[in-house]
Formats: sequence, structure tokens, C-alpha cells
Amino acid sequence: MRAPERPPLAPPWALPALLLALAVRGTAAGAPTYRWRDRDTREWLECSQCPPGTFVQRPCGRDSPTACSACPQRHYTQFWNYLERCRYCNVICGEREEEAQPCTATHNRACRCRTGHFAHAGFCLEHAPCPPGTGVVAPGTPSQNTQCQPCPPGTFSASSSSSERCQPHRNCTALGLALNVPGSSSHDALCTSCRGFPLSRPEPGGPETEECERALINFVAFQDIPFRKLLRLQQVGDR
Repeated sequence: MRAPERPPLAPPWALPALLLALAVRGTAAGAPTYRWRDRDTREWLECSQCPPGTFVQRPCGRDSPTACSACPQRHYTQFWNYLERCRYCNVICGEREEEAQPCTATHNRACRCRTGHFAHAGFCLEHAPCPPGTGVVAPGTPSQNTQCQPCPPGTFSASSSSSERCQPHRNCTALGLALNVPGSSSHDALCTSCRGFPLSRPEPGGPETEECERALINFVAFQDIPFRKLLRLQQVGDR
């Protein structure tokens, strides 16, 4: 016996068309409804709901539709509803918040953290600065704290900041100067025009004396030298 033929499958383009037809049909059906029992006749009726921004002033009757009224000032309804009164806009922005959306007939007031703060566990916290030696990868947003990372080789960050990225070290050679102190992750490279430093000392009163003295101070300041050894170096320099 021959098996009955199966109906052909719908082509792929038919599904969007079917969904579109259902959507049109749903729109034509009108507003959503709710069941209401007439107080006089005790009859159960299918009443239309009221659209956002309105409320039910009078339920429908056997021969009359639902009567809707607009929400008064500082009140709202966000969805289709059958409420007897609109909801009060009860959201109040805190000290570190600002109004993101005002109270309207269709929405409650919405708040967000002020600039420089982000929301965490129901509080607005200040964006944390990245400490020296680290730079900002992503600035803080109203929903996220500042994202930091250690400065890669050749870059530095000398101060705490919630906005600055790591900066490249100064190129002394390109500036026609000599490198005095190499840069690190937390300070820039220091250059000097004092030639031969630190292997030679300029003549007292010479044109490079002041610059070389400054170079020596900068050089010593960035060395990890015990205090007693610094005093000894000072005594040698004063001779």
C-alpha cells in the first residue's frame, strides 16, 4: 500500500510573512482587555485596558467602552493597565545622582550617578584614580569604575589620576641632550645639557656649572642610596 504523501514544507521566506500576518492580526484585535464584573447587573464583561499615560476613570458597561483619563501631574502609568489611579513618581535622586529622565505621564523619574561616579550595590561611588606607575585603560562610566593597568616599558605615569593614560618617556637624544636619569614606570626620563656628567666635573664658575649641579642633584635624588652615604657624598662634593 502506498504511503500518503506528506504536505510540502513551507519555504524559508514564508515564516517572516506568517509572523507579519500575526502581528497585523494582533494590532487589529485592539487593546488588551481585562475581566470586570458590573456592579449593577453582576454581569462579567470583557473591558479594554487603558494605554500608558492614562488610567481607568470608568470601567466598561454592556453598551459603553472603558473611559480612560490622562494621569495628573507627577503621576504615571508605564504600560497598558486597568488601574483606578496612576502611580506617583516616587523616585528621588540622591546627593551623588542626577536626573537621567524626568517624571512623565508614561515613566517614573530615573536617576544616574553624577559625572565622576559609578553605581555599585545601590550607591554612587567616586571613580578611583590610577596610582603612579599605572595608567587609565578605560575611563570610569556611570556603571563602571576606572580601569587601570601598569605602565608598559618606555612609558610612565607620575601622579594619581582617573583620566590620564601612560605617557612615553622623554627622548633625550632627539632633543640633543644627554640622558641623566632613565625613566621608570612612575617618572619621566631626565635629560641634561651637562656634557660628560657624571664622569667629569665642570670648572667652577663655568657656563655649565649650574646645569651640572642640577643634574647631580637629580641623579642622586633618584638613586636608592642610604642616608649616611648621601651625607658622605655631600661632604666629598663640598671639598
